[in-house]
Amino acid sequence: MQAVMYDRFGDESVLSLREAAVAQPARGEVQVRVRMASLNPIDFKLRSGILRMLGRPKRPAITGKDFAGEISALGAGVQGYKVGQRVFGSVDPLGGRGSCAQFVALSADLIALTPEAVSDEIAASLPVASGTALQSLTDIARLQAGQAILISGASGAVGATAVQLARSIGARITGVCGTANLDYVRSLGAERVIDYKTEDWLRPGQHFDVIFDAAAAASFAQARPLLTTSGFYINTMPRLALYWAALVARATSRQRCVPFLLKTDAALLARLAKLAAERVIVPHIQEIVDLSQVASAQRRMRQGKVHGKVCVRVGA
Repeated sequence: MQAVMYDRFGDESVLSLREAAVAQPARGEVQVRVRMASLNPIDFKLRSGILRMLGRPKRPAITGKDFAGEISALGAGVQGYKVGQRVFGSVDPLGGRGSCAQFVALSADLIALTPEAVSDEIAASLPVASGTALQSLTDIARLQAGQAILISGASGAVGATAVQLARSIGARITGVCGTANLDYVRSLGAERVIDYKTEDWLRPGQHFDVIFDAAAAASFAQARPLLTTSGFYINTMPRLALYWAALVARATSRQRCVPFLLKTDAALLARLAKLAAERVIVPHIQEIVDLSQVASAQRRMRQGKVHGKVCVRVGA
């Protein structure tokens, strides 16, 4: 099969499209013929080696986590699925398996059925970006109607989903983004939009029940004065300072600092599928590229030139 792979950590130049052995399902796994993959910042962060604290992918490694396609084979012991069903999911890349390939093999607990009304590109865009927003706002912060939420990076894939979810919950939304995306974030449901290029978004003159720092652009110390006495600060880029801040906050106040780590399973994916089918979540797909263009797409993402999702069309 064709796959986009790398043998060593580095920039986009370490990626190459090459032939690899077709991934075969072990017990409890399914093999999926990939029709569409999508790219996430974690892909190039793992490839570059800057996330060593979270683990190092086994190499040679295939880049990418998220995908959509159809089941092409079942491993022993798999129940509830059959060959030919449309599914989507997210692989664990630390084992060297990735989604930018013609086939993936992964645990049956890391996929869900794709609703008939949801396209492969939409399904492939959901797991990491929309999963991060859903888990953060509903499972961790337990955002409620009427509460105030501040969302940084509100025009990105994670932040835009957070705005859509917060709108569906009935929260009061302040979004932070660049000048070019102000109208887009308003259209998603934000009551107020702050242009971080012209205004200090950490001084909005009000308090928030939740600060969802999807851009990982602040620290807990900076965000804390903006929180209510029992508010949540959630940062999507875990680092040691955040874990220390989380301990201090828990010991000294009712406020919470959360260094976010996504926990993907079939239940989360099923929730995302339902929300996408109901059009509560509508990912913005900026472009669809081929496998041969993955390296250049990751470069544009790293440079901040992508707003929304990049999907990868996979031929098989």
